[in-house]
Amino acid sequence: MKIFNERKLRILFKIYRVFILTLNMDSRILPADLPNSKLNEYDYEQGFDESLLVNSEFADCFSCPICHGIPRNPIELTLCGHFFCECCIDKQFTSLPNYEYPMIDCAVCKTPFRPSYALPFESFHPPMKKAYHLVRLRCPYGCPFIGDPQEMDRHQSFQCDLREVCCPSIGCEVTMAFHQLRDEHVAVCPKLMIYCDSCLLPVKRELLKEHNCKERMAAAIKGISQFNLRFIFPF
Repeated sequence: MKIFNERKLRILFKIYRVFILTLNMDSRILPADLPNSKLNEYDYEQGFDESLLVNSEFADCFSCPICHGIPRNPIELTLCGHFFCECCIDKQFTSLPNYEYPMIDCAVCKTPFRPSYALPFESFHPPMKKAYHLVRLRCPYGCPFIGDPQEMDRHQSFQCDLREVCCPSIGCEVTMAFHQLRDEHVAVCPKLMIYCDSCLLPVKRELLKEHNCKERMAAAIKGISQFNLRFIFPF
């Protein structure tokens, strides 16, 4: 395998620098859709509290009999037509002993059913989908946003400035409201990867004072030299 000489590697490194500058990469800009830190927890995934309803007339139409909330990711039991949160039904099935054909009873009418009898929202009849989208909820974090349950799920999980998120920097365990993370924490996070103004190589903020551009560039070039990049430089 042909290994690049130093001249070709320096050319490649120059291209890398231009690429970084062209993208204007700034690690201090947080992704706007950082997930809620409580995502996938049962207490979070269960239904929306009925106190959040703007149009209370829908309280009896869509109410999970297990968590007593407006179903998030609703499912309908095909045998009896009752609605539940997907996570509430999943929790009931996962609590059963591990056998081949699990079956539980509907919490409302006691009709026995299997997982295959649970109809996901995507398969609801159009009138029922339309009715579900007519439900209006206030944001549980107190911001002015109002939307249907699916819109509120996206808002609460990925969009609300007041949602609790974890700092995405590796090694940082800070959890706070997204707007605080964006406006305050990012400016001081010691674990954040930033780009050196001289060599444009990434380095943790806490290690920036010890950062040696020449050593890091030499290490980067040495790492690149381990690959056969003849498809980029055929000469």
